[in-house]
Amino acid sequence: MDIRHTVPSANEYISLRMKTGMGTKHIKNSEIALKNSLFIVSLWDEGNLIGFGRVVGDQGITFIVSDIMVDPAYQGKGYGKMIMKEIDNYLEQNTDEYAYVCLIANKPADKLYTQFGFEYSEPKACGMKRIKK
Repeated sequence: MDIRHTVPSANEYISLRMKTGMGTKHIKNSEIALKNSLFIVSLWDEGNLIGFGRVVGDQGITFIVSDIMVDPAYQGKGYGKMIMKEIDNYLEQNTDEYAYVCLIANKPADKLYTQFGFEYSEPKACGMKRIKK
C-alpha cells in the first residue's frame, strides 16, 4: 500500500466514487476540481486507487475536507483514519486558530471525524447544501 499526495486521474477518482456509493461526476468537472484542490491524499494498492481525500478552499480562512472514501474491499482496515491523519497534518501546518475548517459527514463516518477534532455544529448551526433545480 502506497500513500501519495498526487492527483489521480479523473477516471480513477470517478471510479472510486462509484465503488463507494458517492455517485458519479462529470469527467471535465472532476479534472477541474482535482487540479484546484489545496491538498490531496490518495492510497494505492498495486497501482489501483483504493482510498482518497482532499482539502479545498481559499488557502486563508475557509478549508473544506471533502471526498473521503475507501474502496469497500479495503474498508475496516484503518485506511480512512490514515487518510484523515494526512489531512489533519496538512491542516495543522496550513491553518490558524481563526480558520473555518468544515466537512459534511455521511453517517457513520462522522465517528471517524470526531477523532480529529470535528464537532457537531448543532444547535447553533446546521449543515446545508444547495440543490440545483
